Amino acid sequence: MKSILTFLLMLIMGSVPAWAALGGDVSSVNSDVQVLGGQHVMVAKVGYNLHQITRPDGSVIKEFASPAGVVFGISWQGHFVPNLQQLLGTYMTNFQQGQRVQVVRRRAITIEGDNFVFSSMGHMRSFRGRAYVPGLVPASLTAEVVQ
Repeated sequence: MKSILTFLLMLIMGSVPAWAALGGDVSSVNSDVQVLGGQHVMVAKVGYNLHQITRPDGSVIKEFASPAGVVFGISWQGHFVPNLQQLLGTYMTNFQQGQRVQVVRRRAITIEGDNFVFSSMGHMRSFRGRAYVPGLVPASLTAEVVQ
């Protein structure tokens, strides 16, 4: 139990600064790029826009935005767990109060609810995860686009 709590604390206290918040406006992506000092690439996909920020250390954050400009999903992969308070925004409460569906070896966590899905796993210097809001995913897409 202590190791799970330690991991959760690590997730919450992540070392990467600002991100566009889940459920928020896509306009914050440009400020995220400046704060992170990363390289930003925006790719228009069918039914959504993918904003990818690649940091000099190789960490990659992907922000998935609907045509209306709302961030419906976020994924990350890198050496550190990003700052979840910034990533999840108002959905941080869902993360904190969500019922963990799965807690397994290698520190995998999955939270599934009607209005919030979160999964993360990893070990030292290799973390990945994703979070999305099913109600914000455009009707023409499935949640599997958030990878």
